[in-house]
Amino acid sequence: MSAKKLNLQRAALEHHKQVGKELIPPLQQIGPQMEQIFWLRDLLPEFLWIDALVLEYGKPGANRILNDFLTDADRFNSHSKQILDGTIGAFRLIAEDQRHAFAQELAAKITVAVARPLRHVLTLYPDCPMRWMALEQPTDRDGAIVAVRDAVARLFPGKDPYAGFCRALPLNRFFAHQKVHISSKLKETIEAIEKYPHGDRYRAETFARTIHNMTLMRQAEEAPDTFAWARSFWNYSRTIVSCVYE
Repeated sequence: MSAKKLNLQRAALEHHKQVGKELIPPLQQIGPQMEQIFWLRDLLPEFLWIDALVLEYGKPGANRILNDFLTDADRFNSHSKQILDGTIGAFRLIAEDQRHAFAQELAAKITVAVARPLRHVLTLYPDCPMRWMALEQPTDRDGAIVAVRDAVARLFPGKDPYAGFCRALPLNRFFAHQKVHISSKLKETIEAIEKYPHGDRYRAETFARTIHNMTLMRQAEEAPDTFAWARSFWNYSRTIVSCVYE
């Protein structure tokens, strides 16, 4: 590694802010102080649906099915500011009095996009915010536990290529709802996003993670239940399987 590259890395790190053991990147330091969120504790359970789609249909298929389903689901979201971004917890935005019509009108798509790929989560977690879409699920409890454990293992390294891809998919929804605009001066970022998943994947995925994290942190300040699903997932998981310390 050249000295020039080392200097560039050192300069980049100098712009991070240390909070405890965490390094906060510059984009997350903009605006008022927000509560820090953590990948494993707060966000990983939110991506179990996207992970299930990727596992069931592959990356291109998952991207297509996710966006097609959420485009149809958008009309049932009456929230003025928040969007259905592909996270599981976002489906709390569908009001209870809208859910029957939602389930009837999108029944065929629910089978493909939710019931089939997410069956292991829907089997185990009664508080899953997507469970109301597909109540009848197979009862292979042991198989479901293995599937959830495997999903957590796939997503655990949150910045590795697989989890990085899953975390990048919600960016499509931000563009669809015009929730994010990129300055024309950021040509390398624009090019990376346009070519994704080819080209500079790391740049595109970093941008997607940063935008999504900032949005969720702001939402958490206004809506205390933003990460209710993550808390429920981890708490309920402890009742399903015992922790093993090695």
